[in-house]
Amino acid sequence: MRATLFLFTTLFCSAATAAQPDAAAAHAQLLGTFDNAAQVANEPHSKEQPVPHVTIKIEPTPQKDFSLWHMRIQTDAESTFEQTWAMQTRIEYDGSGALIPYYQLHQDSVPQATAFDSQGWLSLEACALRGKFAPTRLQGFAEGEPCVAVSMNVGARRALLPVSFSREGDWLHVDLNLRGVRTRIDARQSR
Repeated sequence: MRATLFLFTTLFCSAATAAQPDAAAAHAQLLGTFDNAAQVANEPHSKEQPVPHVTIKIEPTPQKDFSLWHMRIQTDAESTFEQTWAMQTRIEYDGSGALIPYYQLHQDSVPQATAFDSQGWLSLEACALRGKFAPTRLQGFAEGEPCVAVSMNVGARRALLPVSFSREGDWLHVDLNLRGVRTRIDARQSR
């Protein structure tokens, strides 16, 4: 009886572990360049605040658990904004996943992934995107109040900070707080 129980417990724990990727697998799943051009093209032109054109390039760094998220948002023909976030991929104690954003205090030029050093970046742990990381789908969201309090120090750049995400197939869905309005970006991976 004990041997059967031990075998059943071992198989159950192995299956549960296999159902969740480790941080490296989740990290690799996020990499790529994503664009919401199709979403913008299908957007009704009569909307008061149309969805902006967004490109997100996620690239690996020499630190295996970090990636750089280069966010580029074009709100109209004359207005383009860019911000790069470092995101640390982590599996939490309860088995859930987390992306912890980091920012540079003075980001005067586009940071290069090959020269990334986390020592020059500040953590926004309160804005961590926590959720379920499965082999075919990653998703997470930030808790509202703690993130708002911490991100006030980031200034206007916080509008470009993802407050939720999901990655599945060719799609990266990201929610941003643009002009105080939660805006969903549906970006498809470029080939």
